[in-house]
Amino acid sequence: MKWKNATDQAPTATSAPAPAWLAMFLCWLAYTAAYLGRYSYNSNITAIIDNFGVGHADAGLVTTCFFFAYGAGQIINGILCRHYSQKWIIPFSLACSSLLNLTVFLGVPFSLIKYLWLVNGLVQSMLWPTLIYILSQSLCGADLAKSVVVMSTTVPVGTLVSYGLSAFLTLFGSYTYAFLAGTMVMAGSAVVWLLLHKQAFQAGPGAAASVPAAAKEERPASGLLLTVLMLGLFAVINNLVKDGLTTWVPSILKEQFGLHDGLSILMTLVLPLLGMFGAAFNTLLNKKIHSFLSLSGTWYLLTVFCMGIVLLLTHSKYWGAMVAAFGATSLSMHAVNNIITSMAPLYMRKQINSGLLAGILNGCCYVGSTISSYGLGSVADRFGWNGVFVLLLAISCVPVALTGVMGLLRRKGMDLHNL
Repeated sequence: MKWKNATDQAPTATSAPAPAWLAMFLCWLAYTAAYLGRYSYNSNITAIIDNFGVGHADAGLVTTCFFFAYGAGQIINGILCRHYSQKWIIPFSLACSSLLNLTVFLGVPFSLIKYLWLVNGLVQSMLWPTLIYILSQSLCGADLAKSVVVMSTTVPVGTLVSYGLSAFLTLFGSYTYAFLAGTMVMAGSAVVWLLLHKQAFQAGPGAAASVPAAAKEERPASGLLLTVLMLGLFAVINNLVKDGLTTWVPSILKEQFGLHDGLSILMTLVLPLLGMFGAAFNTLLNKKIHSFLSLSGTWYLLTVFCMGIVLLLTHSKYWGAMVAAFGATSLSMHAVNNIITSMAPLYMRKQINSGLLAGILNGCCYVGSTISSYGLGSVADRFGWNGVFVLLLAISCVPVALTGVMGLLRRKGMDLHNL
């Protein structure tokens, strides 16, 4: 379905509008901070494996528990987010995740961490659908389009800071301090949200209320449903590849090329660093490719090419070239993630509740994340990293094939409701 940038003007409140940049900053800060409490484990998985003497599958099970709870919670919170207290639900989520990270820092047996991370996934799942819903209700026109770009940087920036900090701590201290850092940053962000909430959202809920039913754009229900289903499938594959690489590249570099733990983590920073450019490229490409599905398919085609290069370099000594290929893949997957979790929910707000759609699609993303941690770890244990690369290449071909089939059907005159 074709969706262009949202420039519709929502009804304005009688009170003076809050500064849009402050609303975007608070939402950005909350979700970026959450990544330090989410990836405090993932970014140190190689050190944790060595410290506790566990295998790839057992270590991956912890993040699988997180992603499972997070993905299920996304759908539930997508339904309920419109009823939450916007002032209190965000700091509540951050505070709970902060305490869980503090518990791991203070020292718990490895066998308990998966249960703590299961709860961590549940409390953090409140954030994204609620934040997207808040932005859809608080902003309109050009500010809404800007928020798409702003919120798209939360994932790469949060990942970059988390992995960068872990690399530093691993090289010069102890990886456990990453959990303490997550505790402090999330607690501080919760306080900032409470202090600035009234100023940022002073017009109150509904300042940019949902467009009245009479003003909603009429689209075939079948076309909308098919769009959501296809985006959901693309979302599963997206996070399976994206989070799979983010979680396991440090181990790949260490085991395949003999890099030090700290250096392997440091090299992994290339992934989120390049991923930050995904939203900017989407903004340019969206002017030519208006279909979210076709735009996603274009990025998946680049991913297939990059994973092919990775396979060619598997038994070589050129780890720098492999990191570059991983980086280009990360750029592609962050771009797809931006389309699915930000562009689609915010630009389609006239057809479906933004918080609900964000919850559904982000929930689908974390189905892929759930598979990526334990699943790819198990594949690595049984078939080696070469087996992992073959699997990632194969599943990346699926969106490319589906996009190609839709293109052929359109050329034959079949009505696909502008998919």
